[in-house]
Amino acid sequence: MRQEVVRVGVLISSILLHCMLGCDSATVPAKGGTSGTLKFGADVTSDIVVTVHQSIGGQFSPVGFGTTIQDGSFILYNAGATEPFWLEPSDYVFTLESIGPPVRFPKEYLSPKTTPLKVTWTAEMKSVDLEAPQKLIAP
Repeated sequence: MRQEVVRVGVLISSILLHCMLGCDSATVPAKGGTSGTLKFGADVTSDIVVTVHQSIGGQFSPVGFGTTIQDGSFILYNAGATEPFWLEPSDYVFTLESIGPPVRFPKEYLSPKTTPLKVTWTAEMKSVDLEAPQKLIAP
């Protein structure tokens, strides 16, 4: 139940953030937070929520999220969307959810327990580069 409440909160926050970022013609995201890119093979898409999860005591907890813009890039914000989120050295997993295009992802990309999108973040890293399946599932 708590995870569903957090998921709804993240979704609503990302929609509001996306509207704030996309209300003018510029596609420059807000400053701050760890940056990243989500690619589908050679393709990119906008309106994908990338949620960052960290394992705490054997349970995955969402700690941040970003919403992709037209070039597939995103900026991470904390789970409450109140401030930028900077990754610290640790292991993270990423889940995906579409809030725009009518696409679905293979179900393993929806759960932090099964997602193949895993990153071991080091102090030297500057950006998160994620590769998702080349072919998305139509609705």
